Amino acid sequence: MKHLLIHGNYFFRFPRDEFWSRTIVKDYEFSKFIYGKTDFTTVKLELLYNNGRPFSMHKKIEGTVLADKMNDLTPDEIKVICDDIAKFMFQLHQVSFDKNTLFETSNIGLNLVDFLNELLNVHCDNKTFWNYNEFVKKDNNCLVHGDLNSSNILLDENNHISAIIDFGFGGFGNKYFDIARIIGRCPDTFKGDIINSYETLSQSTLDNNILQNEISIWSNIDNAYISYMKNIGIYK
Repeated sequence: MKHLLIHGNYFFRFPRDEFWSRTIVKDYEFSKFIYGKTDFTTVKLELLYNNGRPFSMHKKIEGTVLADKMNDLTPDEIKVICDDIAKFMFQLHQVSFDKNTLFETSNIGLNLVDFLNELLNVHCDNKTFWNYNEFVKKDNNCLVHGDLNSSNILLDENNHISAIIDFGFGGFGNKYFDIARIIGRCPDTFKGDIINSYETLSQSTLDNNILQNEISIWSNIDNAYISYMKNIGIYK
């Protein structure tokens, strides 16, 4: 959990605890590593410290989050957005990297499943919703955003993607992590266009069974984490 402070044209993120301190550093390092490696604007963070605790800062990127607009879009606008979402994912998944020398992460997991496992064990009391082995772990050989949801995609005034933000969950995994994440957090009208666009770009067919399984897992994780934050008074 990170506190967000807006001051003028700058956004500041402050970690709530030691786990999120390490995530702040990962967000910075991952964002720096992929900056300029896709056709899309991503955040250029600065990493700062206060009494040894890291916090990040970046200039404001103009745009409205997809979550605030996605129920008011025309089919043509949805198609354009879905094509761009698929293109961003495909380009990110093609970025070359070395798991052993990717970047410094202050001892936090670069494997998305390992990261989620630590997050949920640290911050959720009820573990029955989370089975470490449910996610497909084969072919964990590409970079992933890790939390590609409709609140981390910004649209401009013409309803085109203006930026992709928030790489605190970023690391390596497989393509289904990102595809399932965004499909599960958007209306059904987005699903077919995202799948078709990704399949066209990758020239391969997605496994629908894997996709549906991972959409279900993400839904369980979201529900449990929201329940946890309600219990500690973050959400009402």
